Parts: sequence; C-alpha cells; structure tokens
Amino acid sequence: MDINLATAPRGELVKLIYRLLDENESLKAAMAEIQEQKSQQEEKKRLVASFVKANIRHKKSKKKRKQRVHGFSRKREYPTSQVFHSLEICPQCQSKLGMPSVSYSRQIIDIPIRQYEVIEHVVFKRYCFNCHKRFAPKVDLSSYVLGKGRIGINLMAYIFTLRQDQDMTLSKIQSNLKTTYGLELSEGEIIEVLHAEAKLGEADYESIRRKLLASSVIYADETGGREDGINGYHWSFSNERFMLLLYRKSRSAKVVAQVLGEDGKDFNGVLGSDFYSGYNEYAGYHQRCWVHYLRDINNLQEENPKDRKLKRWINQIHAIYNEAKDYPGPAPNLPIGLKDKERMEKEEYFKQKLRTLCEPYVKTQLPQAKLSARAIRFISEMFTFIRFEGVNPDNNMAERAIRKTVIKRKISYGTRSAKGSETNSILGSLFGTWHLQHLNPFEQMKLLLLRASCQEV
Repeated sequence: MDINLATAPRGELVKLIYRLLDENESLKAAMAEIQEQKSQQEEKKRLVASFVKANIRHKKSKKKRKQRVHGFSRKREYPTSQVFHSLEICPQCQSKLGMPSVSYSRQIIDIPIRQYEVIEHVVFKRYCFNCHKRFAPKVDLSSYVLGKGRIGINLMAYIFTLRQDQDMTLSKIQSNLKTTYGLELSEGEIIEVLHAEAKLGEADYESIRRKLLASSVIYADETGGREDGINGYHWSFSNERFMLLLYRKSRSAKVVAQVLGEDGKDFNGVLGSDFYSGYNEYAGYHQRCWVHYLRDINNLQEENPKDRKLKRWINQIHAIYNEAKDYPGPAPNLPIGLKDKERMEKEEYFKQKLRTLCEPYVKTQLPQAKLSARAIRFISEMFTFIRFEGVNPDNNMAERAIRKTVIKRKISYGTRSAKGSETNSILGSLFGTWHLQHLNPFEQMKLLLLRASCQEV
C-alpha cells in the first residue's frame, strides 16, 4: 500500500520501517541459500574427472527438406458418373435457397460386382402372304461370341488373362469365376477356350518369329519341362520387344537350328546365351553371358577362400569386366566408319587383356585352370557387346522372359499332351510380347478374338 512519507503520521511510518526490516531479513536468507547451492555445484565440478564431458544439450540443426518433384496429393481419376447433392430449402428458416455453387467434391473408386449374364438371342421367322414363305433375319453376333460357341469374347479374354498373367491353374480359374461371378465352367470347357485362342493366335505367333529374326539381337535360354510325365525343355528366344516360346523334347543344337536356321542363316544379328554347347550351332556373332561366368568364378572363390593368388586373379577378371562394361562407346561426332573401327579395336584390346590373364593357367592344376580354359575357348564371344551397340554383356533378359514359364511348371507340373504344350507356347509368346510392348493383354486378346470373329462372318 502506497503512503506519502512527507505527510504520513508517525505510527504509519513506524509500521513501514518494521515491515521493511522483515523483508530485508527474508532476502538475506534467500541469498544465503542461493550461495550455498552455487558452492555445492562448484564442488561437484571439481570432483568430476577432467575427461568426463558435461551434460550439455545441443540443439539439432534441422536439415532442409528436399523439394518434391510433384505434390503429395492423390491423383484424381476421371469420373465415369457424377451424383449431385444440393439443398432446396434452408435447414434453419425453411426459405428457398438461391443458385448452387460447388462446395467440395469427393471421389469413390469401386468395381461393380455382378453375376454373369446369359443373353439368349431369340430369332423369329414370319410368314409372307404374298411370297407364301417364312423369313428370319440374319443376326450378326460376331461382336459378342466366336463362331457358334457359347462363351463370350470378354469371358474368353478374361480366362486368357487369368491363365497367363495370374499364372492360375484350371482349378483356380474355376474357383475365381465361381467366387466372383457365380459362373461354373468345367475344366474341359476352359481348356477348349485356351486351345481356340492358341489356334487363332498362330498367325501372330509366326509374325513374332519373323520380327524376332529380323532384329539385331536375340537372347536365348532353356529350362526343363514335362509333357504327359515325360521330361522335355522350354526354349525362349527374346529381346526388348518380342518373345518366342516353344516346347521341344530335346535340348540339342537342332532346336537352335530350327529357330535360327542351319548355321544361323535365317538370323544376321547377335545371339546372346550362356555357355551351353547347344548354342554353338549358331555361326554368327555371339555374346556369352558374363553373369554366368562371374557366378562360377565367385563359387570358385568360396571353395578356396584362403588362396591369395586365386583371389588376385578373380579381382583382375572383375576389373577387366567392369572396365569393358563402363566403355561409353565412340564419340557421337565421329563418322560411322571410324566408330566401327574404334569399337573393333576396343574389342580386340579387351580380348587381349583377358587372354593375357588366363593363358598362363590353362594347362595347370590350379583352381582357376578350368575357368581360364573356358575364357580362352570363348574369347571371340566374350566382348561382342563392345563391338555392337545395344547388346547386353549378360543373358538376364532371356532368363526374365522364361521366368513365368518356370513358375507355371512349378505350379502345374507340366502339360498332358503335345497340343497343351503348343497352346502354352503360343499363348505365352503372345502374352510375353504384349507385356514387353507395354500393351494390355486383356484388350489385345479381345482384339484378336474380335478380328477372328469378324473374318468368319
């Protein structure tokens, strides 16, 4: 409470003096307590070892967030239909509202689940009293069904997609159709659908073969298979745009000759493959797979982990491959003739480096003798990817192409007849080619069936 010291009575001044004395004593006690705490802290610091760092909280500097290329909002779909919601009357005063404007919109993505349709086309005939005959219209159903069959084109294309894209067995296709659409089809009917599609795809299958042979590079691979319980082989010939599958009972070189021609007379490009001797039938330019070679080298190192000379040799092999793989090619402003010359010289340069590294070990008892001999034997086919632009040093593309065939073999354990093997080869080639060309397999099969159906009319 504020008082005037000049005019205040004596009693009030005495009270003020005593109150100030009490506050002064309190402040002295608080000051003494603070001094005691400070001295205790200094004593603790003195007793702590010099190498112990004090607990100091450092502020973490925030890193600047990387700018996004595009916004993090979900992409809005193009609506197939719209439902409008608007009020006509004010919910508070019940008066009529004015012109509407958009407040917000919300999209819901869903798929229609419906039972299968059975459309019965009833054709009437009518009597002409003038001609004294009955006439019926000629109905064109080529847009809905193939020939006189009862399975529609959409359903046929869907069965193809389930078989090739989803790798479903016949029983799984049956289950999918029954669960999703309530449709029951027998295995025999599904098989006939697949056979019919393969028959109609034979022309496209042959077209894939011709276009593949006209390309600059083909990657080949093979894997085991079974037909009616008897072992055979699936063969794959592919590149970046086309894939050709075929099933043969043999793994011999005659299959390569059948596809590429005797001594490769039907193909003038580069054949990429592993070191299997069956591909030696091809007399043209050849690129052997470096991944297979390096894999065998790494296995050799695992078998001999303490061999330092072997490890040094392996590192040198890897260095040669990495140097060759990193070769950027000739300068773009060089004439074509000089580009070809530089590539040929570079190919010879790398072949000589590999030859120098492997020849001393060929006729020895060292662990690297066998792989050195392989490199010398195929030295002319190890660096073809240097000479020709667009050729891969590995055979990974062929192995990726045949991967689905391997998965199906593990699921279904093979086919029951030669016709089934041929059907799988044709449909697998069509699907693989469409997939490589980024086309929708379902839509492409529909187009194939529609085209064939219209030609029958």
